Amino acid sequence: MMRVKCRSIELALALCMAFLFAYAAWVSLRQQTLADGLLRLHVIANSDSVQDQQVKLLVRDRVLEVTEPLLAEADDQDEVRRILSEHLQQITDAAQQVLTDQGMPYQLSAQMATEYYPTRKYDTFSLPAGQYTGLKIRLGAASGHNWWCVVFPPLCTDAAQAPQDKLCEQTTFRFKTADLIGQARAWLRGL
Repeated sequence: MMRVKCRSIELALALCMAFLFAYAAWVSLRQQTLADGLLRLHVIANSDSVQDQQVKLLVRDRVLEVTEPLLAEADDQDEVRRILSEHLQQITDAAQQVLTDQGMPYQLSAQMATEYYPTRKYDTFSLPAGQYTGLKIRLGAASGHNWWCVVFPPLCTDAAQAPQDKLCEQTTFRFKTADLIGQARAWLRGL
């Protein structure tokens, strides 16, 4: 009798594990499909000082001014990646000019990078956690709070105009699962 109960419990646990693995694979696939159609913008402030945080937003605005017309006719992520790579120096120079105009003593770096992003909820859309390709701009020591959005399709303008307190990190269970899966993947890869 005891052996039958143990077998039943083992079977139930095995079915639960199979369901969880299947669910995790499904969430991961959905996130990857979404990530393959997007390109994000990530601006990291020099520090958390009020001035550095304001400069971060000015750099963000200037980068969006430069990239918006460049990407107006882009159809997919590959084309956006190509355009941004071809114009990376122009984007970097425009962002650096903001630092110069604001009297900031530090430089910036800009690159196309694939990196882990946690789940984000904006006013009108949410993005699950996972690996995304993006234009990453690091200001100075890049040790301050960051700002990110979706540069393709062009969703940054609305996000940039929203008050910062409205851009909250609300998640659904599905996105929390994706966040946990993404964190585990990043940890395993040593990111």
